[in-house]
Amino acid sequence: MTGSTDCSGMLSVAVEAARAGGGELIDRFDTDLDVQWKTWQGEKSIVTDADFAADQAIRKVLGRHVPSHTIFSEEFPEGDVLGDDVWVIDPLDGTDNYSRGQPQFCVSVAHTRAGVADVAVIYDPIRDEMFSATAGSASMLNGHHIEVTTRTDPSDCSVAWAQRGVNPDDEVRFNAALAEAARVFYRIRMTGSSAIETAWVAAGRFDGALFSNVKWWDHASGGLLVQQAGGQATDVHRHPAGPDSRRCVFSNGLIHDVMLGLASKHGLEIPFS
Repeated sequence: MTGSTDCSGMLSVAVEAARAGGGELIDRFDTDLDVQWKTWQGEKSIVTDADFAADQAIRKVLGRHVPSHTIFSEEFPEGDVLGDDVWVIDPLDGTDNYSRGQPQFCVSVAHTRAGVADVAVIYDPIRDEMFSATAGSASMLNGHHIEVTTRTDPSDCSVAWAQRGVNPDDEVRFNAALAEAARVFYRIRMTGSSAIETAWVAAGRFDGALFSNVKWWDHASGGLLVQQAGGQATDVHRHPAGPDSRRCVFSNGLIHDVMLGLASKHGLEIPFS
């Protein structure tokens, strides 16, 4: 394959890669894992041997089909994310859940050009659910079209509210926004997997999701899935969610302004310090 390969061909590669990564995760799920701490840009999180095994399985598939392409992974965040053929992967989104035997995790694989995803796959290996989308086509779940919800009344809406603040002041802002969201929306959910939450917005399982501290590998696939399912995926300043977006709102589009308003009211537009 070359950089000119069409999206359908890239989608087949992405699906194969995601299944390969998911297979590694299933093999190691609820076993005695090697759990370590890692630091990226000053933030600490855990990583397991399963993260690395899934990463390598995905790389093996991509290396076989598209050896000249760049891979930007959570485990190895290196390279130019604004290149023409860049794969943005999260081999295990929901590592905390996974490390505790909680079955809420997934694999995320996106092909991007100039920082914009044109192929997206999120694979939940526990449920064998393959969410997929390409630019210009409908989002799918296991081969069936999916769409965002049509709810407009926040009091009827279930939304995901993910991550915590990145410092004490930010924590106060995040908690204040969360407290008001709990009053405004019907239900607030925290699954521990940002990518699954974006996929569930696309599939109409959630009406929206707010993320206060995500990375490109967390939402590259989900943004395209939500958009192609009829929703919106932006940062808190209403710009399209992209490589530098850390605070994002994904929604059915009909409650987007409400969610952005909450973020703005409680200072979640303030840049990280």
